[in-house]
Amino acid sequence: MSPPHPPHTISFLPPPGPVVFSARPRSSRPPASASPPNPSTPQTFHDALTIRDAVFGLEQNCAAEEEIDADDATSWHWVLYADSIPAATVRLIPARTHAAVADDNEKAVAGPDYKNSRLWDHEEPFAMIGRMATQKEFRERGYGRVLVEEALRWAEGHRGEMLGDKGGEGVEWKGLLLAHAQVEREGWYAGLGWRTDEGLGRWDEEGISHVGMWRRVEIKG
Repeated sequence: MSPPHPPHTISFLPPPGPVVFSARPRSSRPPASASPPNPSTPQTFHDALTIRDAVFGLEQNCAAEEEIDADDATSWHWVLYADSIPAATVRLIPARTHAAVADDNEKAVAGPDYKNSRLWDHEEPFAMIGRMATQKEFRERGYGRVLVEEALRWAEGHRGEMLGDKGGEGVEWKGLLLAHAQVEREGWYAGLGWRTDEGLGRWDEEGISHVGMWRRVEIKG
C-alpha cells in the first residue's frame, strides 16, 4: 500500500523566457529553502531545478551544465509541493511541426528515429512532456501521475497556445504528445495510457536508455 499523501499544492509557470538562462548550475546554487539566486528567476522555476538537480544530477549523474536547455524558456512548468516542500515537477514543451523535427534530426547526435516511427504520420504536430521528476522521499505517492495529468488537462483546453509561433494556415495541434521515457519508467508511462513506438528505437541521453511513447488527449473548447 502506498504511503499516505501529505497535503499538496501545485504551482503553474507559463513560458518564462530567456530569464531561465541566468539560473546558476547546481554546484553554485543555494539550498532549496533559499531565495532564487537571481531575483528575476521565477520561484517556481527555481524549485523545479531543485528537484531536477536532486533526481537527474545527484541520483543519475547527469551533467549540471546540460540541465537548463532552450526548451525551458518556451515550456510550461508545473511544481507540486508536499507540505510546502518542492516534491515533483514536469514541463510541457510546445508542439513541434514536421519541419522542426527534421531540423532536430539533422543536429542530433542521438535521439528518436522519427523516420521509422510506427505511431506518427510524420506530419502531425506533437507536443512533448519532459523533465518529469519526483524527489526520492516523495515517490510511490502518485505525485508524478497527478502532475502529468494536470499538464495534459491544461493542454486539452489551450490548443491555440500549443503551437506558439509555429502555427499557420492549416496547421493545428490535435492533441498528440510524445514522451522521451527512461526505459525503466516505460511501464509507469504505459500505466498512464502512453504507447511505446518501437520504430523510434532506443537511444541514450546522458548515458540513460530512452524510448519514445505517444499519447493523445481530447481537445476541449
